[in-house]
Parts: sequence; C-alpha cells; structure tokens
Amino acid sequence: MADPPLFTVTRRVGRLIEARVFSLKTGDDVSAYGAAIAACVASAPFGVSPILCADHRPVRVYAAPAADGLTALFAHNNSRLARAGLVLDRANATLWLQLDRIVREAKYDRRKVFADANAAALFLDESLDDAERARVRAFLSEWVPVVK
Repeated sequence: MADPPLFTVTRRVGRLIEARVFSLKTGDDVSAYGAAIAACVASAPFGVSPILCADHRPVRVYAAPAADGLTALFAHNNSRLARAGLVLDRANATLWLQLDRIVREAKYDRRKVFADANAAALFLDESLDDAERARVRAFLSEWVPVVK
C-alpha cells in the first residue's frame, strides 16, 4: 500500500490554487510543498497573481521544522499571491494558534486563517470570478474528516 500524500496542490480553474495539506513534518516536506505551489504560480497567465485556498483541516499540528519552514514559505509567497485563505478544523486549537502565529510572522494582510470554510470562501470571493468562486466551494466541500 502506498503512503498517503503529504499534500495536494492543483490549479484547475482560472487563477485559483487549491492546496490540501495532510502532513508536513520536515523542512524538506515544506520545500516540496513550496515547489508545488511555485509550479502552480508559474503556470498562471503572465501578470496574473494567483489566489490560494489552502485546506489544513487534515493536519493535527506542525513539528517545529515544518512550522519554521512554513513561516519562511509564506513570507516568500507574499509578493506572488493576491490573496490566501487557510482553512483549519475549528476543534484544533493548537493548530489554530500555530498557524495564526505563522501567518502573523509572515506579515501579509491578505493571508488569513479560518476555522469556517464558508468564511474562507467569502474572504477569497473578493478576488475571484464566478467560475473560481464555484470551484473554491467545491474544493472545500470535498474534504470529509476521518472519524476514528
């Protein structure tokens, strides 16, 4: 049986980048995630700043090397993304505190953390066209939590 993916990153509609993170444990994991986002940014039409919807709901907590790497990655992507919405599980207070700190340290006021997928979609709506709005909602509805 193959190992589950650490993340998925795609650009299916317009300038919307869809990322779903399952687990990032090391700096190398974060580098691979950053490279996947960079490839999607590079595939966008010239002069277009992509919008990122990053679903972190599957994550429990980031190890220190991954958290440090995410801070650097987010700061690096500030000039590449027009807007970024990060969604996490509202019951995961530890991840909320961690991602909130990472986002604050990256210093980009158009990147926000949400515990509600609908609120994240509304935040991203300001920068999306109709097809992208529909796709962000479809993407966010695709994740179903695993009940153990």
